Amino acid sequence: MKKVIALLLFSSLTSFSSSDVYICVSPNAKKYHYKENCLSNCKHEIKKVTKSSALDKGLELCGWED
Repeated sequence: MKKVIALLLFSSLTSFSSSDVYICVSPNAKKYHYKENCLSNCKHEIKKVTKSSALDKGLELCGWED
């Protein structure tokens, strides 16, 4: 039973760290978001990307979602 719990915990942490996030495709964008509706002020395209891709672009997590 302990192994099952450990496996479930590990898999949930792994999937969370490699999850998809949303970005506003704008030259001035500085943040990424877990929820697409957090980008209501975006006047450009909203794109779903991997979290690692957003971090590679130098984006940081939205202050409302941390």
